[in-house]
Amino acid sequence: MRRADAVCGRPAEGMGSAALDGGGERIRGGRPVIGFLGPEGTFTHQGARLLHGTAADLRADGSIPAVIAGVAEGRYDFGVVPIENTVEGIVTASLDGIVFRADPVLIMREASVRITFDAYVSVAADTPPTAVGSHPHGLAQCTRYVSRTGLPVEHFPSTAAAVRAAAERPGLIAIGAPGLDEAYPVRVHGRAVEDHPGAYTRFVCLGLAGGSEPLAVDADGLTWKTSVALTPGWSRPGALAELCTQFADRGIDIVSLASRPLPGFAGRYVFVVTVDHDRRSANLARAIRSLMHQGIRVKHLGSYLSDHTTAGVDARRALVPPPGSLGLAHLDEITQVFPGSLRAV
Repeated sequence: MRRADAVCGRPAEGMGSAALDGGGERIRGGRPVIGFLGPEGTFTHQGARLLHGTAADLRADGSIPAVIAGVAEGRYDFGVVPIENTVEGIVTASLDGIVFRADPVLIMREASVRITFDAYVSVAADTPPTAVGSHPHGLAQCTRYVSRTGLPVEHFPSTAAAVRAAAERPGLIAIGAPGLDEAYPVRVHGRAVEDHPGAYTRFVCLGLAGGSEPLAVDADGLTWKTSVALTPGWSRPGALAELCTQFADRGIDIVSLASRPLPGFAGRYVFVVTVDHDRRSANLARAIRSLMHQGIRVKHLGSYLSDHTTAGVDARRALVPPPGSLGLAHLDEITQVFPGSLRAV
């Protein structure tokens, strides 16, 4: 049996985009079994369908840790979980579930889903609503709408779970993905209620390092990424810069960098680094070896194809930094914040 990480996401010879429909050694024969954060109608459900198409047996699970455990324990061939949203950032339950598990669960593939939210109420609603609810990430992306309602907020395990609850509770406004009025007895109360139109969430497909066969995908429009968890054995000024230099000196671009607290060690962190190289890259191998010689422990999280650098990218759009960001035209203002710069000149 081939290791799944060895050719993860490599296009199957002679296969086009239809290769997304399936792939993977079957746990029970026939269609691959795919676990995802349910119920049906979540954005993760959309991500699972995008990654696996109609040929897979998609099975909803109740939480992100349950999906990851299902892959690790062999109940699913693959699992699909959200990893990052362009508004809310890293989904820590997913990242921590990959980084801190002892099982060799790897990222096999990544795909982006555009996120927009509608608000729903029960078709039986005939009185003013009394609460608004959704998944915490959904609520955080619709703060202006939620504030306008002036209602108490309720949290649900997923956006679809909130809509399902609204179908049974006429007083609840639920925020979820478009089209859920076709799946549940609810009606649309508001469309496109998100704060930032054009947001995306990236979803990853997880598999076992030595279990399922690799996904067959169409590589058009996709680029390679490799993710590693790096744990320095020391803490000193410039430690993170030294780590990043190992990649930069070899022409490797760090696509994303996240830090997670190392459980049980206050003030110490694991750095999750994602680069724009396939794991078979000679330069990446040299960088990893150099890091290990510096005393950094390395955990491979996956090498996979992704649409991360292409989905939703508009090269014509000027970068907009956070409000209050200062540039060279505001040197006087920044000097008031960092007065030591007067002595440094």
